[in-house]
Amino acid sequence: MTSVEEMIEQYVAAWNGKELEEFKTDFAKCWAHDATYTDPNYNGITGVNGLAELAYGSLEIIPVRAFYILTSPDYHHNVGRYTWKVVLPEETKEGFDYFEFNDNNQITRLVSFFGPLNPYKEK
Repeated sequence: MTSVEEMIEQYVAAWNGKELEEFKTDFAKCWAHDATYTDPNYNGITGVNGLAELAYGSLEIIPVRAFYILTSPDYHHNVGRYTWKVVLPEETKEGFDYFEFNDNNQITRLVSFFGPLNPYKEK
């Protein structure tokens, strides 16, 4: 990848794949071989194959969906964040990802959060 923006564009676009091999090919372009993925439902997903299997499995549950980037990546010192949305048949959901990346602009760790942040309530 030539830039962090391109890396994130590739990553989000890869989630729109339709076949297991397509997921593997597309994630391999932006995902380090030993990278890890975590979200509220999954922990310990490792490598391109693990991520591709997760994406393909989720496609079996929700076959009609489309992922999009909402905000450009904000990053420094090989860490960053951005927001995304997924369009589902009955609704649209938003979330954000925290990511770490190497000097080749490949994701080495990604932690995904679903929904907006809760406002702070003073005690």
